[in-house]
Amino acid sequence: MMQKFLLIAASFVSLFLELSLIRWVPAHVFSVAFFSNVILIASFLGLGLGFLLSEKKLEMFHAFPLCLLIFIIVILLLENIQITLPSNAQVWIWSYYQGNRLYAPPFKISIIGILAIIFSLIVLLFIPLGQKIGKLMAGFSPLYGYTLNILGSLFGVICFGVFSFFNTPAFIWFFVAGFLAVLILYKERIFVAALFIVALATIIIGASERDILWSPYYSIELLRKEDRSISVYVNQLFHQKAVNFDKDLNANNKYGFLYKWFNPGRALIIGSGTGNDVWVALKAGAEHIDAVEIDPVILNLGKKEHPQMPYNSDKVTVFTDDARSFMHKASGPYDMIIYGTLDSHATLSVTSSIRLDNYVYTHEALQEAQRLLSAEGVVVLLFSVPTDWMSARLIDTVKSVFGNKETRYVFTDSYLFNLMIFAGPGLTNALSERPDFSRILSMPSAKSAVEIPHDDWPYLYLEKRGIPKLYFITLLMLIGISITAIFTLSPLKGGKVNLFFLLLGGAFLLLETKSVTTLSLLFGSTWIVNAVVFSAILFLALAANWMVMKMRFKGTAWFFLALSLSLIISYFFPITSLLRLGFFSKVAIASLLAGLPIFFAAIIFAITFKSTKHVSHALGSNLLGAVLGGFLEYGSMAFGLKALYIAALACYLFAWFYLNKKLAQ
Repeated sequence: MMQKFLLIAASFVSLFLELSLIRWVPAHVFSVAFFSNVILIASFLGLGLGFLLSEKKLEMFHAFPLCLLIFIIVILLLENIQITLPSNAQVWIWSYYQGNRLYAPPFKISIIGILAIIFSLIVLLFIPLGQKIGKLMAGFSPLYGYTLNILGSLFGVICFGVFSFFNTPAFIWFFVAGFLAVLILYKERIFVAALFIVALATIIIGASERDILWSPYYSIELLRKEDRSISVYVNQLFHQKAVNFDKDLNANNKYGFLYKWFNPGRALIIGSGTGNDVWVALKAGAEHIDAVEIDPVILNLGKKEHPQMPYNSDKVTVFTDDARSFMHKASGPYDMIIYGTLDSHATLSVTSSIRLDNYVYTHEALQEAQRLLSAEGVVVLLFSVPTDWMSARLIDTVKSVFGNKETRYVFTDSYLFNLMIFAGPGLTNALSERPDFSRILSMPSAKSAVEIPHDDWPYLYLEKRGIPKLYFITLLMLIGISITAIFTLSPLKGGKVNLFFLLLGGAFLLLETKSVTTLSLLFGSTWIVNAVVFSAILFLALAANWMVMKMRFKGTAWFFLALSLSLIISYFFPITSLLRLGFFSKVAIASLLAGLPIFFAAIIFAITFKSTKHVSHALGSNLLGAVLGGFLEYGSMAFGLKALYIAALACYLFAWFYLNKKLAQ
């Protein structure tokens, strides 16, 4: 019984710590938030290498508490490094302008160098965990041990979800992970020393983060000004400002510009943040406002500390939700739909390079906004654009929905935002009735060469399709580190890396990523959706294991066929057609589309893993395959998200042929 508990506990620590680092590291190391799946890939690589080393007599896990303490200290020291980005980076990263930082450290290092350091440190941190899990699994039959491993991982996801719900500070995360890790060492002589080390690490984090608020998406720090305005920084980067409109004339004029020409009536504010747009709409005479904000901590800040307290009005209904998800459910009609200056500074999920706000600025998203407008309604999009091509993309995207006749824009100074785009049927009347308004605005020119974002390619911040140079160099560097680590720490001899399980791991990570992005599109990009999706995937794996343990499947051929067909159907299925369905119909169809391939893949893994002779090699290879899948995910920047299905199908077909070849020998 104790052996089962230790395996579940070690598996819990591995996934819980992985999720913790994905949230925690970007809070202290500038710009890493835009590469969060690098942390995921490093975790998989470390765990995979640990599994491959699990037959070694040397017990690496004894060093885990000390490794964790060293890792925490190094990351906190890296906070004093100023991250530099190449000036010709194809992909826009908001942190490029160091003036947007909460503070400017004295030392400089390139983003590529910082990512190499962090990647290597995480790999080394997770190797002892992987080895320990591998050693503990050796005491069980392969499939039963793997089931306990999944169960522990599932508990880790659920626990981290609970902590996210209550906005717990980071020192609690590390205390839980560290304390459970120490419990695994309860019989060892180093138990007391390990407990002291974990306590010290927890104290260090708590002391260094006294001024940090944790939301489910990032760390939040506040800078309060003498005029009672509040600047909000997320992951050290300026995000938004709670303006004191009694003192800030410039902000008053800027936010109030659109209300000179339009009556807000019934308004929808997308990305209401601390409440600036809400206050100005109320001041302009809005009869009712639906305010949508994804981050509960920022929303609560606006409710309690905005100088004008806009959320206290009984004319305002607040929704803590993803913007796109809300628009799916809203009925309208709205006289005004205002897109606040949404810029997420975070990726959609731990497996994806898509940013949290990208699905808000696609052609299909604006079509939903158009559906919600009244006959005299208008959409107003506010944005801080850093480049000409991005402003052209936003204008072209709006124009692709509303047409040239119903689209206008104006550039302003750079304070808070610098671009305002107007669109909708109400714009036509305003232009005809107010010639002075017409003279201020510019008409869109002929379509630019910049591609319009769609739901399958929602990369707002990419100038063109393809892996940008910065990402490409980073990937080459990380692949080099991965190959070096595999050959150095786990020589490829004696079939230690199993090609079949490696291919299954790569394909499954691609499937997982596509499932998260699809369900985020349908149900929202919130942390809750992500937590539910990852939990559901682990539940499906548990169900597959149970079926394989209870039933005697003779082979995998039929499951490979079913998996291939389900992937082909998912590829060709028009997923956006589900947006018009009711909630339960949407859940049922989306669950089948996303769940069936994962379920069939889990059954294939369980059948083959049940009879494997080298458990640690199979699991290690599977995790190294997940590393490969993490790198392949970046291909969606060039080919779109649906291409992940094709890549996954290719991996599964290759695995099928390889398995048949091995069986024939």
